[in-house]
Amino acid sequence: MAGKAKPKPYEVFEANIEDADRLIAFARTLTNGRKYGMRRELRESVGDALKMQKKKWDSLDCVESDDLFVVIKPGGAVVRENFTEPQLRPLLRQAVVATSAAIESYVAEKARVYISEALETRPERFKDVTLSLDVVLDIESQYTRRRWGHRAILEGYIDAEASADPAKIGKIFSTVGVKGFWPKVDGHRHKSKGTSERQLREIRARRNKIAHTGDRTPTGRATLSLDVVEEFAANARSIVGALEAVL
Repeated sequence: MAGKAKPKPYEVFEANIEDADRLIAFARTLTNGRKYGMRRELRESVGDALKMQKKKWDSLDCVESDDLFVVIKPGGAVVRENFTEPQLRPLLRQAVVATSAAIESYVAEKARVYISEALETRPERFKDVTLSLDVVLDIESQYTRRRWGHRAILEGYIDAEASADPAKIGKIFSTVGVKGFWPKVDGHRHKSKGTSERQLREIRARRNKIAHTGDRTPTGRATLSLDVVEEFAANARSIVGALEAVL
């Protein structure tokens, strides 16, 4: 029986960017747009429907968005203040991390497509892939076909270097013989020269700030809006889609 087909690079990206989409959707849906708490008649109706003791009805509260109406029970772990944009920023920060990871996964999988050809043509950047004597001896002893060992080494290098940083992306692809694609990506997206690289740097920089410093500034946590995170995800989709089209 044949094994399950390996996902294509863009399918890998889509599967991972869905994590960011879901986090963004939760943040959007849970952000309270209701200015006031429950009216008395609503508290009574909800309390009765939930079969709560009447003495607790006055402590009922709620939050509401275009997609959701949430009843907050008295004595619970959350209050309406938890459903404000600042309180929901942890979801947005993780969405930025997931967006960056989705780009990295695409770059690694797409670069693998060119490994066989690169092993034949030996691009100049092969010189950047260094090996220890121990690895060389492992290839000699473990592989009946050394090409398999060479492929494994190149795959390991790609995995280690994969990044949303456009400079790293350029380095990875040039290692497998693919160059000069950024102007084509911008053209495919109908953007001015350098736009796609700048947008990737913005995503990568914010991801690093979140991952390495907890998104902190000298005065506390940095602000992060839903609009900014949605733009990051949209740019990631557009850039990866363009890479897939021009490579």
